[in-house]
Amino acid sequence: MEQRNKELVRRMNYEIWNQGNLDMMDELFSDDIALHFLPDGSETRGLAAVREHFREHREAFPNWTEEIKLIIAEGEYVAIHFASSGTNAGSFVGNPPTGKQIRINEVSILRIVDGKITEQWLLPDLLSLHEQLGRIPRTH
Repeated sequence: MEQRNKELVRRMNYEIWNQGNLDMMDELFSDDIALHFLPDGSETRGLAAVREHFREHREAFPNWTEEIKLIIAEGEYVAIHFASSGTNAGSFVGNPPTGKQIRINEVSILRIVDGKITEQWLLPDLLSLHEQLGRIPRTH
């Protein structure tokens, strides 16, 4: 089961984030998917809302890619550390595009039930992201 779950997460990473193939979401995510965005405690629930969230992110960073650095599975959970990169070519969180290339580290835990992703807890390095976009001064 763990190996199958890791392959599902790798497939999600490749198809959705690296290829921008949002049509694959129906196959990879449950209808009641819940995204938990840990930095601000917000949640996005339901496949339609999550699809819209991903679409907006792809518009902001059309060449977004994620490179998995580490993947660990136990039971129905998969934890990944990945490096994300892209160019800010569209509006992002209400700000105009900067045209800047960014690269950040992220950690995510996904829960998989009956062969579909049902929950994801996401922790991106937002400080580095906003520093690289020039929205806040660099702290390091």
